[in-house]
Amino acid sequence: MATTGIINGTLMRLYKDSTAIGYATSCQMNISSAMREILTKDSAAGGWREVKKGQLSGTLSTEALYAGPGDASTNYLFDDLFTDLVAGTALTIKFTTDVVGDNVYTMSAICTSLDLNAGVEENVSYSASFEVTGAIVKTTKA
Repeated sequence: MATTGIINGTLMRLYKDSTAIGYATSCQMNISSAMREILTKDSAAGGWREVKKGQLSGTLSTEALYAGPGDASTNYLFDDLFTDLVAGTALTIKFTTDVVGDNVYTMSAICTSLDLNAGVEENVSYSASFEVTGAIVKTTKA
C-alpha cells in the first residue's frame, strides 16, 4: 500500500539496480530544465526576457558512512562506487521508498565525484554525486 501523508525521509533511498547504497545518511535528486531565449525585435515583452523550455537534466547525490572492504554488507558501498567512477560505468539508479504503490524514479547515471571524509574521532563518511544520462522514468512500485 502506498505511503500516505508526508513521507519520512528515512524511507527514500538511492539504489543501484535493486541494491541500496549502503549506510546512507541522506540522498537527493535534482531535475532541471535549461531555458532557451526566444526574445526578438518583434517580441512585445517590453524589455523583459522571454524563454521556452530546453533540455532536461538531472543529478543525484548521497552522503553515507564509510565501511571498509571487510564489511559483509549486501549493500552497494564506497569501494563499488570508486570502481564505477574510475571505469566511467553507467549505472541504473533508482530513487524510491521501495514501498509498493510509491513512485520509483529510474535512470541511467554516471558517478562523477566521490569525497571521503575522516575527521578526528568522527565516523568516516563519504559523499557521491551522479549525473543522469538520458531520461528519468517515473513508475509505481508494484
